[in-house]
Amino acid sequence: MTLREKIFKTFIVTIREINTHGGPEKFFDEYPVGGMYYGEAAALRDKSGLEMGTQLDFDKLQECKKHSKNKLLVCADGASVRGQTVKMWSQRSLGASVNLEDAYNWGKVLGMQMNDKGIDWILQPSIDMCLDPLMYLMAISDDPEIIGKIYRQVIRGIQDQGVCATAKHFPGLGTYFVNMHIGPGSNILPFDKWMETYGYTYKEMFKEDLMSVMTTHVSLKSYDSEGDNGFYPIATYSKKLTTDLLKNELGFKGAVVTDALIMGGMATGDLIKETVQAFKAGADLLLWPPVEAAEEIEKQILSGEIPMSRLDDALSRIEKMESFRNKALNEKTYDTPDPKFADEVNLNMAKRGMCLLRNDIKLLPLQKEKYNKILIVDVTDNDEKSSVLLKEELEKRGFFADVKRDIYDVPSRVCWQNDIDALANAYDLVIFNVNAFFVAEWSVPHMLIWASHLFDKQKKIIVNYGSPYFAPEYFPEDPTFIEMNTTPTPDTVKMLVDGLLGEMEFTGKSILTK
Repeated sequence: MTLREKIFKTFIVTIREINTHGGPEKFFDEYPVGGMYYGEAAALRDKSGLEMGTQLDFDKLQECKKHSKNKLLVCADGASVRGQTVKMWSQRSLGASVNLEDAYNWGKVLGMQMNDKGIDWILQPSIDMCLDPLMYLMAISDDPEIIGKIYRQVIRGIQDQGVCATAKHFPGLGTYFVNMHIGPGSNILPFDKWMETYGYTYKEMFKEDLMSVMTTHVSLKSYDSEGDNGFYPIATYSKKLTTDLLKNELGFKGAVVTDALIMGGMATGDLIKETVQAFKAGADLLLWPPVEAAEEIEKQILSGEIPMSRLDDALSRIEKMESFRNKALNEKTYDTPDPKFADEVNLNMAKRGMCLLRNDIKLLPLQKEKYNKILIVDVTDNDEKSSVLLKEELEKRGFFADVKRDIYDVPSRVCWQNDIDALANAYDLVIFNVNAFFVAEWSVPHMLIWASHLFDKQKKIIVNYGSPYFAPEYFPEDPTFIEMNTTPTPDTVKMLVDGLLGEMEFTGKSILTK
């Protein structure tokens, strides 16, 4: 390979980058990139119909593979097995059940999903921890030992299917709220505490011969407070974090991939310089870079500013991933993708993760003759979907149910006790159906949580699909509280009603251990 071809082996591009440079046939003739990203969703198209985002259909992926002179290393955040019908995101349920068989099987399903679409490498799992109430992600635990146990099994399940797994987001989300899609984030732990938590979990993942780690646009200022070459001290740009800590001190032997090189958290105004700096810092695979950055990397290698050893290191780590994947494909050391198995795993995870956090006044199981007329208050970020599902399932069981979002459709009135009492007296039971990542000030969820405190606790249930911190932070006094730890779907809402009626036992535990 020429030097230029070697450099392009580190580039993982989007369909947008391909179409911006003439489409698959022209692009791959000029830019011998090492891989591309597959996003399985409705494609964002320009006026001429070209995909101009990250999503593309399966046929277009095959077209790109056909035109590439090299075998592409294709990665994805997720996909689905064709024929799979239960499409839920139940990862948080693993922290509530701590069921290692479910964890392995979930990894196995992820591997099956990738193999079904011909994807070599999944950008999963996210092994972050929920250590701050304002975190925006849905981590599975605040306990590094649980994270270590669960995600070792997930990674084993993925890689037993011959698919390269990725642990992310190094150096770790969950200690401080800044969304790295929008601005540079931080991990604020002192370094000794970081080593006991995030450092511990990453070293546990490496015991499974993990193929990839994703760094992200987050700093760890207890280890690197200065940054490199005037760039932010985020892992994306930091040689101390990516090379010294991750590769050398923690001993990671796989390939390091950046988080997407388009996010606000790493933007300085020059994407080419940013891409070059990420490579210099120690990233082996560059996710969503501009192809023009390859020329600058080549110039700096030829001038000696970037040592050739940096490129050699990247290529050797990429080769390890490729060899792992090729061996699995050649020897067929994986299972045939099975949609029925995928459905069963998702449902088992969801069921075992549902948690009756509080039943202090023994309101559950519900007595139908006492609580027949039910009000469902929709405390969601944007729509009533999950509340409508609950209404429909209750009505199937013979209950009368109403859904209201703004109580009297006048949010400013929800804080008046007499209005609340008049409404509550019209129903036998009130279920606050909470499905929000966090509660923004003066949003509908904010006002309805305010209102929830004014309802009679003797006939009120909180059902939470959202942040695990809602229970201690917003509902500390509520005696009946259910943590769902899964996505609301017809299947999981049916399980919820089964639990409300005592037809199913809630076996999950709180994912907050501290």
